[in-house]
Amino acid sequence: MNKNMHKCPHCASGYLSFGVKQQTHSYKTNTFIVHQPGDWCNICPEGVLSGNHIKATSKVIRDMHAKIDHLLTSEEVRQIRNRLGLTQKEAASICGGGPNAFSRYESGKATVSRATSNLLLLLSKYPEEVKTLLQNKNS
Repeated sequence: MNKNMHKCPHCASGYLSFGVKQQTHSYKTNTFIVHQPGDWCNICPEGVLSGNHIKATSKVIRDMHAKIDHLLTSEEVRQIRNRLGLTQKEAASICGGGPNAFSRYESGKATVSRATSNLLLLLSKYPEEVKTLLQNKNS
C-alpha cells in the first residue's frame, strides 16, 4: 500500500485515488452529465472533492443552468462582447454589474443576469446602438 493513499471516509474499506467520474446533475426538470475529477474510492461509489476539483466543473454546471434558464452562457457573453468590439470594462459600463462583472461572466464564475443577457441579445441584433449607450454613459 502506498503511504500517500488515504482511506475512504465514507466506507472506511477502500482507498482514494484521483480519477474522473461521470456525475449526473439535476437542475429544475433537467438532468445532465458532468465529468467530475476527484479522489474516488476503489470500493464504494463515493469520493472527496477539493476546491480545485469543484472549480474544474463549476463553469460547465453554471453554463448548463444558464441554458436551462434561457440565459447566455459564458462563451456566448464573450462572443457577443467581442463582436460588439467592447472591452470587458466597456461592456460592464453599459450593462452594469461592476468593473469585474464581464470577467466573471466569461470565466464562468458568475451567471449573467436576465437583464444583462437580454440587453446583450438586443445589442447583438442592433449593434449600432452600442454607440448610443456609450455616449449616454459619458454624459
